[in-house]
This record gives sequence, C-alpha cells and structure tokens, in this order.
Amino acid sequence: MSFIDGFIIGLGMIIFIGPVFFLLLNSSLQFGTKAGTAVALGIIVSDILCVLLCYVGLSSFLTAKGNQFWIGVFGSIIIFGLGINYLLKKAVLNNEPIVDAKNIGKFFLKGFSVNFFNPFVFIIWIGVYNYGEHKYVENSSLFFFLLAVLLGILTTDLVKVFLSKKLKKILSVKRLTLFFRITGILLIVFSIRLLYLVW
Repeated sequence: MSFIDGFIIGLGMIIFIGPVFFLLLNSSLQFGTKAGTAVALGIIVSDILCVLLCYVGLSSFLTAKGNQFWIGVFGSIIIFGLGINYLLKKAVLNNEPIVDAKNIGKFFLKGFSVNFFNPFVFIIWIGVYNYGEHKYVENSSLFFFLLAVLLGILTTDLVKVFLSKKLKKILSVKRLTLFFRITGILLIVFSIRLLYLVW
C-alpha cells in the first residue's frame, strides 16, 4: 500500500542529521514545545513546497548546477548566521517560556528557510518523488504516498520536540551553554561544507 510505504520512508528520514535537526532541538530546549512545533511546521511547509515544485516539473531547474550554486550560497549564509548566533547565545533556562505570536512566526520562518535553501533537501525530494512516480502510476496512489512521506517527517520532528521537553529536566545553564556552542560549531561546519559542495 502506497500510504504505508510512504510513511515508513518519512519515518526513515530521521537518519538525516542536518542543520534543521539542531535548530529544532535548540528551539525546543530553549523556548519550549510551541517554538519547536513552529520550527517543525516551517520545515514541513518547505517540504510541501519542494513536492509541489517536483510535481510541476521544476526538478531539472532545481538540479541545474548554476541554480544549485546560488541556492547553496544563500542557504550556507543562513546556516552560517545561525551558527554564529548559537556561538554567541546566552543560555537561559525558563521554566515556562513565553512565546508570543510574533516570535512563533520567526521560529516558523527559521525552520522554513534553513530547510528550503538547502539544495540537498531538493535532491532528496526529487529522489523520493521519482521513486513514487515510477512505483505508483495512478495519481491517487502517488498522492497518498507523498502525503504519507510528509506525515512521517512531521511525526519524527514532533517526536523530537516533545522528547526535548524531557531532556530539559536534566539541563543546567552550563550544559545548555555547551550544547549551544557545539550546535554553533556544527552549523558553521555544515554551512562551509554546503558552500564547498556547491562551489
């Protein structure tokens, strides 16, 4: 069944540990489940946009070397900026973090932009889309396959958000500061690697 196949693939996406993973985890640890959920929704909306772009036949445009280069450059700048931000960030543990509507929008935008401007996300989605298109000839089966992949990804992201709530109980300011510094360094490494690969 296409839905089960797609959902398993979506859950399997948990093995990809990239910039969005650390953004999701840090947002949840520092600002709570609302912020983490907003990041997760930003990620899934960008994934939906990737699927739509594949559907309308823009996969060849997105995989063109010149276009990949500029998408990669823009993405690496965003990820590098986030890395610097985490290196300089002060760790504050709030028992009941207050996240208003304006900040929720910022977290959503972070999740969307970090995911959308990563060329490797497009490459993965092009592969998933082509797999589904060849395996499920009927449009309805392909639709349910892609929907299930998206639901699988959203499920894993939300699980990360709610598990981070459990981790918060054992966190101290010192540990959170160390986690921020490690995250910052890893994001900077990701940005340099991304720029190197698209250069």
